[in-house]
Amino acid sequence: MPSRTGRMVLASSAMGYPLTQLLIRRLGRRGAVVVETVCAALLARDLAMLAKGTARRLRRGPALLLWLETAAAGAATLTGVPVLHGEESQRSTPLEPLRRAAVGLLFGLHTWRFWIYLKPDRGRR
Repeated sequence: MPSRTGRMVLASSAMGYPLTQLLIRRLGRRGAVVVETVCAALLARDLAMLAKGTARRLRRGPALLLWLETAAAGAATLTGVPVLHGEESQRSTPLEPLRRAAVGLLFGLHTWRFWIYLKPDRGRR
């Protein structure tokens, strides 16, 4: 059974997308910058895991999820960039539907992968 901390992190990850939308709605551009920073941090972490060879040590499913999560993090980061370049409102960008989809996919994949990580074999071969 996962530890209490593991379950809390899993729940936080599952609530990631709604929290990002709440941050943007409540804090406007500042909230969007926070969301962009989180997406970029997840991208950096995923790229570091791939560079270390983590995907080769995982079973096929979790390795594929890591690659997909990296792609989703890249898309979420790139589609959020207009906010950093002075867009008045995140909602005014034509990339907003794509950004929302990418962020939702990112947190969905991250939650799924973390759930696998909490299992006894941690998704390893």
